[in-house]
Amino acid sequence: MENKKPLIEVKELSKSFGSLEVLKSVSVDIMQGEKVVIVGASGSGKSTLLRCLNCLEDPTGGAVIFEDENIADPKVDINVHRQKMGMVFQQFNLFNNKTVLQNITLAPVMLRKRKLRQEKIRHFFRKGEKPTLTKEQILEEENGKAMKLLARIGLEDKANVYPSTLSGGQKQRIAIVRALAMNPKVMLFDEPTSALDPEMVGEVLDLMKQLANEGMTMVIVTHEMGFAREVADRVLFMDGGVIAEQGTPEEVFGNPKSERLKAFLAKVL
Repeated sequence: MENKKPLIEVKELSKSFGSLEVLKSVSVDIMQGEKVVIVGASGSGKSTLLRCLNCLEDPTGGAVIFEDENIADPKVDINVHRQKMGMVFQQFNLFNNKTVLQNITLAPVMLRKRKLRQEKIRHFFRKGEKPTLTKEQILEEENGKAMKLLARIGLEDKANVYPSTLSGGQKQRIAIVRALAMNPKVMLFDEPTSALDPEMVGEVLDLMKQLANEGMTMVIVTHEMGFAREVADRVLFMDGGVIAEQGTPEEVFGNPKSERLKAFLAKVL
C-alpha cells in the first residue's frame, strides 16, 4: 500500500497568550483531500489551532510543515504559503469600498502583477523571456475567472454591487469564492456560519459540501454537528488545548469513548 505524505503536519504545537496555555503540544496530520472537522466547547483551542495552521496566530512552540517547510519558522516568508491556504472567517472580511468582483480579483491580480514586474526585470537583464501578458490582459483574465465562480454560486448578477447590499449568506459565499480564486491547496474555515441568521446557514453549508465532494482539502471549525456528520472524513474533539478524541463521524458521534466527549455531545446534539 502506498504511503501518502500529509499535506499539513502539525508537530507538538503549543500556543500561549501570556500565562494562558491555549494549545498544549498538539500533533495531527492533514492528508491531501481530507475533510477534517474540529469540534469542542468555547475556549477549547479549536479556533486557535486552525489559525496556527497558516500562522495567523504565531505558535509558541512546535512546527507546522506545509510543502516540506516549517511555516511556523519566523525566517519563512509566510505570505508565499498563505497564497495556497484559503481562509474563511466568521465575519466575512470583505472590503466594503470595493465591488464584489473587485473583492474576488484583488489578491490574484496583485499576485500576477507582482510576477509580471519580476518577469520584466529578468527580461531587462536578459535573464528571461519577454512577458507575454499585459496588466490589462491579466485583469481581464481574472475578471473572467471571477465571473465563472460567481455563476457557480448563482450570484453573477451581484458582480458590480457593494457588499453592504448583500445578505449575510451571500457575503459568506462571496468570501469562500474569493478564497477559491487563489486556487488554494487547502481551505480553512473558522466557524463560517456562526454569524449568520439560521435561514442563511444552509446556502453556505451547501457550497462547502460541493467543495468537499470535489476533493478539496478542508479543515473546518464548526458547531454544525449535522454538517460534520455528513461531510467529515475525521472529527477532532478538542478539550483543554489538546485533541482529546478523534475518529470518523460514526466513531465520535455514535460511540464516544471519553466522559468529556459524551457530556459535550449531550449538550449539542
